[in-house]
Amino acid sequence: MTEQTNTVIVQDQKIPPANFIGEESLPISSMWHDTVRRFKHNRLAVIGLVIMIATIVMCVFAPFFTSYDPVLDMNLKNCLLPTGSPGHLLGTDDYGRDILSRLLYGGRVSLITGLVVSVITMAIGVLIGCISGYFGGWLDNLLMRIVDIFLAFPFLVLAIAIMAALGPSQRNIVITLVIVGWPSFARLTRGQILALKETEYIEAARASGFSHGRIMFYHILPNALAPIIVMATLKIGGTIMSAASLNFLGLGVDSSLPEWGVMLNQARDYMTSAPHLSIYPGLAISLTVLSMNWIGDGLRDALDPRMRK
Repeated sequence: MTEQTNTVIVQDQKIPPANFIGEESLPISSMWHDTVRRFKHNRLAVIGLVIMIATIVMCVFAPFFTSYDPVLDMNLKNCLLPTGSPGHLLGTDDYGRDILSRLLYGGRVSLITGLVVSVITMAIGVLIGCISGYFGGWLDNLLMRIVDIFLAFPFLVLAIAIMAALGPSQRNIVITLVIVGWPSFARLTRGQILALKETEYIEAARASGFSHGRIMFYHILPNALAPIIVMATLKIGGTIMSAASLNFLGLGVDSSLPEWGVMLNQARDYMTSAPHLSIYPGLAISLTVLSMNWIGDGLRDALDPRMRK
């Protein structure tokens, strides 16, 4: 046996190395490596990620960007200062409070609300969707009819009705958005489970005597996570907008506390005399939601196995 470059000759037959097919090398690449590569090639998704990271950093480290307290630092002599005023980069509101500080500290409330609601609704919806899709029968019919009842009502109308019953507070906004948000995750997860539970490898897992819980959460669910992750990402942006809408209607946090929806509510009386009061929180909501949508679209394309090369 003689050894040559890239080949091994055995009895006059050339055997290519293990990582070669003919003259072409098989790329050694994992699914997550391909996902990251495809995500980086999506410019809008990368821009959205940069915007979101910048927003999170500025909100988390708000004391490094402003020295004003968003609630207590009032100065009635400096009411409604315009953008670019000395000491107030974005101006002040009707109580003389710095708008930049209220934007940054209010962003904490909005981002935390969006993340917490998205995680909780995903957990509840995925669990119910897994149970419904896997076991089927009367349990599937019961759970899906409950989902249909929730989805039959317009999202915001149902949220306003629940908030009217619970009372205004940020905690109740989280509870309300979880109540009206989980059915969409349940419906999506059920569809993924129904498509996967009859495949050959699941039949093999059943034949091996694996428990239902192990089959659901260790064999089926990991293969259904891609669309769920994308939906959770998009849900964060939608939740931020929904929470801002409820706060705008006066159903959320106290009007003195910084929150983007509250800031829009307080700016209604100054649309012509001080438009910057509504422009900046509106831009903050729009950019945050838009960036999350771009990230979600990028993840959708990156996690699609049909686009893998």
